[in-house]
Amino acid sequence: MHSYLRDRQSYEDRYDHTTVFIARLDMKAFFGFQEKWYEQSPDNEENKFRNSWHLNNIYMMMVGNKLVDRYNEREQAIQAMIVEDEARDTRLSAARLTSETSCEHCRKTGLRITDKEFMHRDGHEDDGVLFVLRCGACDKNTVVWEDGTLWERRHTKCPKCESVMETKSRRRGKVITTIYTCPNCLHTHKDKLDLNSKDEPEDLDYEADRRAFCLEDEKVRKEHLDAKFRFEDLIRFAKEHKEKEDNKHIYDAMKEMKKPKIAELTPLLQPVLEKAGYVDFSLDKPEMGKDVFVGFNCLDTKSDRNDYDSIKTLEKLVKKTLADTNWRLMSDGIHYRLGYLNGRVRAYEREEDLKNLVIKDRKLKPRRQADELLETKNRTLKGSDGREIIL
Repeated sequence: MHSYLRDRQSYEDRYDHTTVFIARLDMKAFFGFQEKWYEQSPDNEENKFRNSWHLNNIYMMMVGNKLVDRYNEREQAIQAMIVEDEARDTRLSAARLTSETSCEHCRKTGLRITDKEFMHRDGHEDDGVLFVLRCGACDKNTVVWEDGTLWERRHTKCPKCESVMETKSRRRGKVITTIYTCPNCLHTHKDKLDLNSKDEPEDLDYEADRRAFCLEDEKVRKEHLDAKFRFEDLIRFAKEHKEKEDNKHIYDAMKEMKKPKIAELTPLLQPVLEKAGYVDFSLDKPEMGKDVFVGFNCLDTKSDRNDYDSIKTLEKLVKKTLADTNWRLMSDGIHYRLGYLNGRVRAYEREEDLKNLVIKDRKLKPRRQADELLETKNRTLKGSDGREIIL
C-alpha cells in the first residue's frame, strides 16, 4: 500500500525548494525593476542616498518581506504537511470496501486487494480511495472506488472517427510502447514512454541560494527582520498620515473638543444645574483604570417635579453641558430617590475613542478608509513583472 508520510528532511527540502523557487522569481522581477529605476535615476553621487533608500524599501516589498514570512512560517508549514500526510495514511489504512466486488473480466468473486491509493474523483470535492483488486480465476485486475463503483478508465478516441480506440502495450527494458488501434476505421498510432532516468543539470547555485533565501545566516536574517520592521513602520506611518489628511474634518473636530480636568467638572456643571433647581452638586472619588469614571450627586429642590421628570431633566442638562467635551454621561443613567440623584460620567482619552465620539455626535463620515492608501495620483514605476511600485 502506498504511504504518503516521509522523513522530516523530505518536508524541509520541499519547503526550502519552494522558498528558493519563489525568491528567484521575485529577485528576477526586482532586478528588472532596478534596471528601469537606474535608467530614470542614474546611480551617481547626487542620487546615491535616494536610490539606496527607495530600492531598499522596494526590495523588501518585492522580495524581503516574503522571505521573512517564509522563515517565520517554516516550522508551522512543515508540521502541517506532516500532519496532512499522516492523516492521509490513516485514512488510506482504514479504508474498506463497502460491498463485495466481482471481477469485471470474468465476473468471479473472491478478489484480493493488492493496492489502495488516493485519486481525484470526478464530481467529488475530495479525493477518493481507489482499490486495485486481483482476480484469482483470470489473474486480471479490477479497479473500484471505496463504495464499489467501477473505476472508469479514460479512453482515447480516434482522431478520425471519434471511436474509442483499443490499446495494447509492450515493454522492452524501461521503454513502454502503446499501440492504439481504431476498431472502426483501423487508424493506428504508437506512443513511447521512456522510463530511463534522465539526469537534470545540477543546480550549482541552489545551496548558496537556499542559505540566502531561507535566511540561515543569523546576520542576514537579523538584517531582514530589522528591515521588515522599518518597512512596516513606514507603511503604518504613511497610512496614518494619509488617513488624517483625508479625514481632516474629523481631526479638526477632535482638536476643537474641550478636555476639562476632573477638578473643572464642578465649575462646569454646578452653575447650570443650580439654575435648574439642582443643588449641593458634588463629585465622588474618581475610578481610575483603563478609563476614568467619576460619580456625581445632587439634590432636586423643586417639590412639584416628579422622579421621572427630575431624572430626564438632569440627564438632558448633563449631556448638553458636556456635549463639546470628551466627557459623557454613562449609559446606566441617573438614579433617583426622594429628590436625591446620582450618576456617573466617563472621560474619553484615547485618540480612537475621541475619533469615534466626534463621528457619532457630529454625524461625520470618514471620506476614505486607511486601506485606500495606494492611489493612482502617486508616481509609480512598473517592474519587469508588471507590478506597480510606489516611489
